[in-house]
Amino acid sequence: MYRKSLGFVPLIWQCAFCNTQNPGPIKSCTSCGAPQPENVEFLQVDEEQFNFIKDEALIRMAKAGPDIHCPFCGTRNRAVEDVCKQCGGDLSWQGKQRESGQRVRTITEAQAPQRPPAQEAEVEKKGKIPLIAILIGLGVIAACIITLVMFLRTDDVTATVSDVQWERTIAIEAFTTVTESDWWDEIPEDAEVTTCSMVFRYNSEEPQPNATEVCGEPYVEDTGTGLGEVVQDCTYEVYDDYCEYTMMAWVEVDAVTESGRDLSPTWPTVFLEPDQREGARTEAYTINFRDGNDTYRFTTRDAQFFTKAVIGSRWTLQINQFGGVQSLEPAK
Repeated sequence: MYRKSLGFVPLIWQCAFCNTQNPGPIKSCTSCGAPQPENVEFLQVDEEQFNFIKDEALIRMAKAGPDIHCPFCGTRNRAVEDVCKQCGGDLSWQGKQRESGQRVRTITEAQAPQRPPAQEAEVEKKGKIPLIAILIGLGVIAACIITLVMFLRTDDVTATVSDVQWERTIAIEAFTTVTESDWWDEIPEDAEVTTCSMVFRYNSEEPQPNATEVCGEPYVEDTGTGLGEVVQDCTYEVYDDYCEYTMMAWVEVDAVTESGRDLSPTWPTVFLEPDQREGARTEAYTINFRDGNDTYRFTTRDAQFFTKAVIGSRWTLQINQFGGVQSLEPAK
């Protein structure tokens, strides 16, 4: 997001002594002469449309920066001043710059009645997280901890290999035409583009080709000078060509599988057509154990380890609290 300035508008402040509404740049009340308080709140005039300032001098004043209060007499001075216009004091020595950047309220918003205390308490109560929700959250955390402990904690069990299983698969790939889609600048050089359309790709704070500026509702910020700056929060939505294309590529079109229930796994025989080749190989080996009425299963991809699981051999298994085999080794 970036902030877009639309211009500057006049603000007002209300005298704390006589309630007179004064123009923002005026340093003292036009009715009773009371000085503008240091912590005064500038307000926006209630208008359906912004009354933008055209006076170049006022615009320069708003752009110069927040006013500075004299550290000696408290008089408010413009940011471009070096010495206080009232007492001649050095403003660079602990001069206090007015706050700026706050969102300005309208007169109507400032004069709106305050929420009754009972209603505020009700709102505060609604904003708090209910006790039941906290208890539920703690319960979920406790359940996760218990599950983790049960998963990690193991018991040693001596069991016998009851049977084994294995399965080996070889994928078959063909060199054929495939259809894919991607951003224009990510398409392979040897691909043939078929169709493209403009699609949103990312947001940018800087203008870009094929970008649309999207802005929120305008609002007024306090410049600290008695004038307000009308701004919008904006971004550039950048659109780009997203295309469909075709190209030649190796694609898995089939697979052959061999399986067995012994300790001599073999790879399946592959018969290839023209423009075909062998693809990825996958293998899985399962060892089943029995200890009395209890059974356990262990799966591995290590063929060498699998061949050690002779049926009838005894193994020491580390079993977690869910009955899963965490690790195993031949019994001593």
